[in-house]
Amino acid sequence: MSVIDLPTAKAFLDVIHNADDAKLQLLLDGAEDEALQFMNRTTFNDVCPCESSSEPVSEERMPDSVKVGVLLLLQAVYDATPDDAEKLRRAAETKLFPYRCHLGV
Repeated sequence: MSVIDLPTAKAFLDVIHNADDAKLQLLLDGAEDEALQFMNRTTFNDVCPCESSSEPVSEERMPDSVKVGVLLLLQAVYDATPDDAEKLRRAAETKLFPYRCHLGV
């Protein structure tokens, strides 16, 4: 299940019909997974879970800039031309990069 709800994703994409709901949910789940992989994270909790926290978090939270990054990844696979998709993916990576873990030196 996605952290970003389907109505939010549909609003971002300006989708007003329900015909693509199942497809959009699948693509949204994939975009969130891709964002987590890019950031070397397993959840969206905290700014960087590679730093241990003593307090458990009951629900996943996502910073707004990460949410925009995920939605840009979604837009890239849902309704962008190949050229635009590459631009959207680069923009998404720019939004997600500050939240990457384990970059090394």
